[in-house]
Amino acid sequence: MPDVRTPTGIAIAAGAVLVVGAVLLAAALFPPGDLSGRVFVLAVAVGGYAALVPDLRALAAVTVLAALTFVGFLANRFGELTGASSTVWSYTAAIALAALLGAGYRSMRSSSPASGMPPRPSPTALVPRPLTPDAEPVVAPPDDPSGRRAA
Repeated sequence: MPDVRTPTGIAIAAGAVLVVGAVLLAAALFPPGDLSGRVFVLAVAVGGYAALVPDLRALAAVTVLAALTFVGFLANRFGELTGASSTVWSYTAAIALAALLGAGYRSMRSSSPASGMPPRPSPTALVPRPLTPDAEPVVAPPDDPSGRRAA
């Protein structure tokens, strides 16, 4: 079966578009002083992205991009990452937590069987049944055409 995963570069580009859209939405919805509302919008976007994209490298890149755009454009102005207080950087933990929760959800969802599929047999179902007293044990196929058995 061929590998049908999305290339990492395409996944990062789609995540970057998502982050820019979330930043614009957060800036439109919340005033500049409401950092918790702004980080919430970015955390929801990154968590949703993590729940959909299986590539962890792309998820890491998008999470870092979201944290940097939050600090640079939503908390500060004009993309300045220096001079920000440590409280501003502590808000980025919410973005990282959302990415972790989204990746965990995707992992759990992909490991559970799809609905409508028969359940996988348990290991105990593969244990052979004991022979009944009237059953003849068969050890090997017939050795010769006359039908005599080897054991």
